[in-house]
Amino acid sequence: MKPVEIIDIDVSYGAKKILEAITFHADAGEILGIIGPNGSGKTTLLKAMSRVVARDSGEIRLDSRNLDTLGYRELARQVAVVPQDISIGFDYTVRDIVMMGRHPYIGRLASETLRDVEICDHAMHLTNVAHLTGMSIHDISGGERQRVLIARALAQEPKILLLDEATSNLDVSHQVEILNIIRDLTGKITVVSVFHDLNLAAYYCDRLLLLKDRKVYATGTPEEVLTYENIREIFQMETLVKPHPLTGRPYILPVYTHQSGVGTNRRVHVVCGGGTGSDILQLLHAAGFTVTCGILNVLDTDYGTAMHLGLPCVAEPPFHGITPESLSGLRECLDDADAIVVTAMPIGRGNLDNLRVLLDYRTKPIILYSRNSNSPMEDYTGGEAAAVLADLETRGALRVEEAEELLARLSQGYSGRS
Repeated sequence: MKPVEIIDIDVSYGAKKILEAITFHADAGEILGIIGPNGSGKTTLLKAMSRVVARDSGEIRLDSRNLDTLGYRELARQVAVVPQDISIGFDYTVRDIVMMGRHPYIGRLASETLRDVEICDHAMHLTNVAHLTGMSIHDISGGERQRVLIARALAQEPKILLLDEATSNLDVSHQVEILNIIRDLTGKITVVSVFHDLNLAAYYCDRLLLLKDRKVYATGTPEEVLTYENIREIFQMETLVKPHPLTGRPYILPVYTHQSGVGTNRRVHVVCGGGTGSDILQLLHAAGFTVTCGILNVLDTDYGTAMHLGLPCVAEPPFHGITPESLSGLRECLDDADAIVVTAMPIGRGNLDNLRVLLDYRTKPIILYSRNSNSPMEDYTGGEAAAVLADLETRGALRVEEAEELLARLSQGYSGRS
């Protein structure tokens, strides 16, 4: 049984269609993130799920029950909402605000019971606001206020928690604090949350729903949804999308607007391997350079990146040396290139010719790129690779450690002299 099922719903404001044919579900105990550009219908979708706005058509089911069949009190016991921001006109205390979450359980003329007080105390403890209990809601910080609103929602004892960009106006420390609180609730509560920050969505969500032009564009795990192609299509921005080194989740690095297109009509060949070139291939491609790479083993991570980006790549099968045919293909790429980038890749006997051939290109600008001076090229050739690198530097090859500097050198028409 799915706690949340949305089946082919349409929502309009007057004559304007806001959501169209929206279908998805949320699994029990998961965090489902809703992402998309401004105007794609994210907030409206949450409002439809909480019956704040009416649907034109379609069905919303909570625990297999049609949303429209639930009375107000029963709905409030099922679903709690934390808005992005809320204006509270009266001078309520923190406890007053949290106790509002018990209204679905308290009769109209009845008073709260000891159990109601215990539930509110527990909610305030979970959200780290118990020490604020007697303070006015107007005398606490924005981050504390959001935690109070989450405590109020938890006091409802809901099965489903809806968050409408509940952390977007907070500084990063409060964002992380609140999202950690939400993460700790999973398994007990199903969370559906609108996210503005794609990296926070990738880190905290089990699955994502991506909206575009009123419709579902993609749904799946963060790895499936937050791809370079999807981000470029939906948000009209160039990015680098990489797996986080600790979590394996995708994280997104924007390529600055002023960089986009700087490589137009310039060709760069990247000599890389062992995953050392993936970032640079993506960066140069996003900046508009015509990029080639190789020679690479077809099982190499850099080869996979090149194929993902659609870049021409000279490649060899696994456990196979560099053949004359591949070397000829490499020379064609080097002949056409305006500049050559060499990453701090591991070099053995099998790929040493990737470096040696560069000695024949005395007039070509060559950049030796290493992300920092502590990660030099790994030389497994008994010093031959190091000797080639030293020779290249003597002839004018430039060492660069920062991606920004690399991009600047290439876009400015680096001539091979520092």
